[in-house]
Amino acid sequence: MSARLMRAGTAVLAVFLLVYVVFQLTRYTGSSYSYQTVYETTVEDTLSITGVFFREEQAVEVGQRGVLSCNFSVGDKVPIGAEVARLYKNQGAIDLQREIQSLEDTIASLQRAQDAAKTSEAVLPETLNAQIASYVSQLIQARDEEDFTSVQSLRSDLTESFARRQIIVDAGTDYSGEISDLQSELDSLKARDDAVYTTYTSGVAGYFVDHVDGYEDTCTPEALAGMTASDLDGLVKGYVSYAADASHVKVVTDHVWQFAFTVTEDQALSLAEGRTVRVRFPNRAETVSMTVQELRRDAEAGEYLVILQGDLIDSYLLTSRAQACELIVATYQGLRVPKSAIRYEDGVPGVYVVLVDKMYFRRINVIYETAEYVVSSDSWTPEEGAALKLYDTVIVEGVGLYNQKDV
Repeated sequence: MSARLMRAGTAVLAVFLLVYVVFQLTRYTGSSYSYQTVYETTVEDTLSITGVFFREEQAVEVGQRGVLSCNFSVGDKVPIGAEVARLYKNQGAIDLQREIQSLEDTIASLQRAQDAAKTSEAVLPETLNAQIASYVSQLIQARDEEDFTSVQSLRSDLTESFARRQIIVDAGTDYSGEISDLQSELDSLKARDDAVYTTYTSGVAGYFVDHVDGYEDTCTPEALAGMTASDLDGLVKGYVSYAADASHVKVVTDHVWQFAFTVTEDQALSLAEGRTVRVRFPNRAETVSMTVQELRRDAEAGEYLVILQGDLIDSYLLTSRAQACELIVATYQGLRVPKSAIRYEDGVPGVYVVLVDKMYFRRINVIYETAEYVVSSDSWTPEEGAALKLYDTVIVEGVGLYNQKDV
């Protein structure tokens, strides 16, 4: 039994030695390398934050007994003294008003087309075809994005372009009869319009929002001026969720607003007053550029209150209050290089690339680093030697590497 074990042990050892010799031969003859093509990459250095919007806002109380119809969409510019909403007794009264408005727009579009045909203005059918295609495309986009703020004006423009094209193609086209019929229908609808409504006007100019969230008096620039980092942390902690309240509408009176959040003292080192940063909000395709307005240190809390200033107006930003998001501190663009490919010559970092049938050392300039790879500048020119270039083939794994070695 002992002899069998010895023979078995000898066999296992022989196999191990054979595998080891083959491995060493492969390793030191340089017959096996792993390669990778170098591509460009963009890396963002980000901070996860939760910030609060501070704005100048004025609320307008509206009635609750009836159906409210707003005259502006969220984000529309409101002139001072403008009628922002009407409160109707029921939905039928609103539907009738919308039908009346639609007829008035159609009559106006046809009349403009008819008047244009009487002038010397020459428009080619191809030009009108392009306009029609553009309006249809915009309507489809508005439908897909559920943004109906401009649908009414697009519909009017589309009707006018169709009518003008028909008049040019068929010189005998006359919309006078159709306009007359539509006017009769309009008069009939107006005769039925016994809707009693209450109007609400804005005493200020600004940007319309069709509800309030209850923080209009709390999240003001004046309140922010006296806040500490601890105060803001308490505000965020007590914030439950965004609650739209339709008992009021409001007008944001300034296109400039503030977005405030807190960071640790270490995180504050990556920020500086006057610097432009970008913020990525959830459910928003594009980032928002803002300026670092102030870094306010709270020594007791060991934090900084960061105040960003922005001036972009859209429905998303106007209807947000406390929001978790990503602050993009810096963006690095360059060549992505696996760490396993990095070698050193005379203390200089670089990689070996393959050109035809030889390997050559190429220097790298590391501008960003992770556990798996580094980003090397793609616009760097070293004083000595050659730099790594886009689409170079680098040796990721291998031993016995040296300049101009055959591969």
